[in-house]
Amino acid sequence: MKKSRVKICGFIGTTLIDYPGRVAAALFVAGCNFRCPFCHNPSLVVRTADCEAIPQETVFAELERRAGFLDGVAVSGGEPLIQPDILELLQKLRSTGLAVKVDTNGARPDVLKEALHRNLVDFISMDLKAAKENYNRAAGVVVDPDLIDQSIDLIIHGGPAHEFRTTMVPGIVAPEDLPAITARIEGAARFVLQQFRPDVTLDALMKAVKPYAASVLHDAARAARGHFAQVDIRGA
Repeated sequence: MKKSRVKICGFIGTTLIDYPGRVAAALFVAGCNFRCPFCHNPSLVVRTADCEAIPQETVFAELERRAGFLDGVAVSGGEPLIQPDILELLQKLRSTGLAVKVDTNGARPDVLKEALHRNLVDFISMDLKAAKENYNRAAGVVVDPDLIDQSIDLIIHGGPAHEFRTTMVPGIVAPEDLPAITARIEGAARFVLQQFRPDVTLDALMKAVKPYAASVLHDAARAARGHFAQVDIRGA
């Protein structure tokens, strides 16, 4: 059996926040194709060689130890869908009988399409970084908008439970940007507004950015509720 090239650098045995509605484990893979300045997991984006990999055998032993208690497992990062052998890892997770959630930035619709075709994913959580005109700034790299739109279409029309998340970062995402952002995901089941957290960021300059007042997110959520079956706020 070949050794998996997915580098797991974080594992939480039990979480109530990483997979909506389920008691789940969560694993975090190293490596990302974005460089979002506000990223709160920078150790999984840069200097990934420094992180100590957790053997998959250890992860699956922990999942087995929690059998009957867990009902889901979340795969986050970093960006899971750029990982070599990620489909094989998802298949192994699927074989445990747990529901599988994947977090993604949506830049690899080809891998997402294959995962959905093979029925490897039960829940997709996609980050929609910003309005189109600010997307490259939010992602820290040049992003092909067609790839993002392909992923949106796959998620909305591909069958799995899903959510789209936008982090409200002052200077990158303004409340007046939200109509354009929400129009891009028309037909989605759930939209989540997340509070920006300046405590740990990829770009040190972002630590000086003051988050929006909670009332700004609540007002934005109220405005969005006419467009989605469910609108949530996290962190505010």
